[in-house]
This record gives sequence, C-alpha cells and structure tokens, in this order.
Amino acid sequence: MCAAACLATSRASWCVSFDYFKTQQGCDLSNKRAADVGGLKTNYAGNPYDHYSIKEPLRAFTFTANAAISGYNNEHLTNVSTADCANACLSTERNSWCRSFDYAKENRSCDLSDRRARDIGGLKTNYSGNPYDHYSFAPINGIVNPVPGNKHVLIIGIDGLRGDAINCTGCAATPGLTALIQGGAFHNNVLAGGAQSTFSGPGWSSVFTGFWADQHGVTSNDIGLPLLRPHVFDLIKQAWPTATTAVVADWANLTHNLLPKQTDYVVSTEAKNSKAATDVVKQWLGMANPPTAIFYYLHNVDIHAASYDPFNANYQSKIAAEDQQIQQILAALTTRPSYANEEWLIVVTSDHGGINSGHGGQTAAERDTLLILNNNYLNPSKTAYCTGNLSNISMSQVDGTTPHILDFLNLPNATAGIKYAGCGH
Repeated sequence: MCAAACLATSRASWCVSFDYFKTQQGCDLSNKRAADVGGLKTNYAGNPYDHYSIKEPLRAFTFTANAAISGYNNEHLTNVSTADCANACLSTERNSWCRSFDYAKENRSCDLSDRRARDIGGLKTNYSGNPYDHYSFAPINGIVNPVPGNKHVLIIGIDGLRGDAINCTGCAATPGLTALIQGGAFHNNVLAGGAQSTFSGPGWSSVFTGFWADQHGVTSNDIGLPLLRPHVFDLIKQAWPTATTAVVADWANLTHNLLPKQTDYVVSTEAKNSKAATDVVKQWLGMANPPTAIFYYLHNVDIHAASYDPFNANYQSKIAAEDQQIQQILAALTTRPSYANEEWLIVVTSDHGGINSGHGGQTAAERDTLLILNNNYLNPSKTAYCTGNLSNISMSQVDGTTPHILDFLNLPNATAGIKYAGCGH
C-alpha cells in the first residue's frame, strides 16, 4: 500500500522512497533517497524500520492498482519484483513490443503485453481478491497539453438524467451541479431522440459526434455498431496530435465501439461502481500534466426501476449520490497546483431521459436531457464562456456538447450541430 501510494499519480512527481514502520504498519513517504542525505540510519533501537527506494525503471510506467489487461499476455516472468518487470519491458530485446505489464502481487510474477488498456477497451478491475496491479508504459506525469491557453475539457456523462430533474424546487439536492450551473450556463431540455431512439448507444453517439444516427451509424445498443463520424476527442487529436484523451466507464459500448479511436487512457470499471470511476479521474487530475480531454461516466441514475420522475425518492437518491461523486472531482480539479493557469470547460450532459421504468421511445420525458457549460469554476480570472439559463431556446442533442467543445477550443465545427450564439468569447 505504501508503494502504491508513492507511485500514485498525485505523488509521483516527488515521492522516491519510503520508510516502513513494521510494528505499527505505518510509513513515511519522502522526496529524498539515501544518497541525497548521506546514507541510511541503521542503528535505531529494535530495528523498527525497513527502507524502500524506487528503482528508476518504474518511473516510465503509469500505475493502476487492482487492475489488469484481460488476455493479450506475451511473456510470463516468475519470482520477480515490479522493478524487474519494468526492466524486462524496457530491455533492448523487448522494448520494440512491450507496452505494459500486470503484476501478480501474491506470487511475485508478471505478464508482459504488447497492448495498452486503450487497445483492448479498458482494464478489467473486478478480479476476485484484486490479485493484480497494472503498469502501462507512459510518462507518469503525463504529456504537456499542447492546446493554446492550456485549455482542457471534462465531460461528465450522467446516464439517464432528465434535465428537469435538477435545479428545480423539490428536486434532488445537487450542490456540485448547482455550483456549476450558478457560474455557467444550463439547459434543462436538450432534446434527444426524434430522429433516433432514446437508447444509450444512439444518444451518446450524438453527444460525441454532433450527428444523428443516420450519419453516425449507431442506431441501437448493439456493441458491433461502429461510430461512422469522428468522436470529438479524435477531432482534438487531429488538431493537436500530442493532446491526450481519457475515458472511464463501466458500460462496455463506451469502452469499445463508442471509444475514440486514439484514446490514451481507458479504464473499464465494474458495473455501476461510481467510486471506482471517480478514483480513476482523481488519479488523472493528480498528474502534473493531466489529459487534455476526459470523459467521466456515471451510470447509477439510469435506474430502470420504479420511476424516472424528478420527484421520485429513489430517482432523487441516485442523482444525489452521483452529485457527491462529482463534488470529489471538482475538489480534485480546483486544488491542482496549476489550476489557475489552466482553463477547463466542464460539460455535464446525459444520453436520454426516462419514463416509468424505462426509455427508448419518443415521449417528452424520454427525450429530456441536459447541458451544463462552465469554464471558470472557482477560477474567476477566466472569462466566462457561457452563462445563464438557456432552457427557453431550442437545443437538440447534436447541438449541445460537440459544437460547444469545438468552439471553446477554436476548432471548426463541421458537424450537424449548431452552437448557441450566446456562447463563446
């Protein structure tokens, strides 16, 4: 646990060693090695400590606890440490193909792979007993964001959230979303469906591409249907090839057929485990150079039980619980040491609404989604991109997310969606 803490992205920029207090099961993390301080002290009474110093090869790998690539193992090594596995992956006979390794903690073995998580739809995180840790070859502090103005995008996708279920009298309490609304722009009836079903596959595809299903090709939740139009994250990569993008989700379509083609970080969490998704995004935000664009998926509001009514207690409880996760992300974002010098467009949206215990049809409740845009949350030096309640204007799902992201980044909009004229600098 101490090693994992030292290797975590939030500490990787400084932690190089730790002392372990054996009788109390505690540890002290340090930014010094023995050579930096004239050597180790070895004459403590009773020898209560052991010392651990990071071997440099691990610095080339991004660490994900309790996760592994499922399959795609090229070489198995036994009786090895994590540093041994890193050295093996970086060795001249393997560095042409080795891109990651999974370390089996109990039996001290590892599997070297020519794949990264992004290549196979994300990491598997629900192995019984959590026997593995995953190490992916990548700069642990990330890649410097190439977008002018150090602009970033964070899409918070809340499955099944009706736009009329928040920011209203008697609705669920959502301090996190409310804070974003108060400083930004909000639309409570961005129209999904109409030209397509109100299922998740078509909905998220329209969010990501700015096109309807007759153009993007995803007409259902069939995981075999590929996106025929570019994902907005791929448009960002086309403009700035060194920009990094990241996706965390528990729905397989989002980490497979709806995944951007060039995603750098992909984590597939276990079903409806919002905490796991939150922890992943907090790790990314802890990097000195976090991803240029992140998609953070929260699934629990899509209840398929009881009612999608804004005043239903069960529905409200799911919304409030996801808002608590969002509050953690906002705290991690705004406490970044460099946050004042960055500009993050936070986009909150959903794929569809719902009626009774389901969705897919064309009722007003099923078509009702939302949009929140905020680029200066607790960062008042940034000029507001868009403010106010936009709910009285007509806005469809293809208009909401992608056209505004492209405009924020000063990229051309070649989608079917139309940016709201009141947004933009």
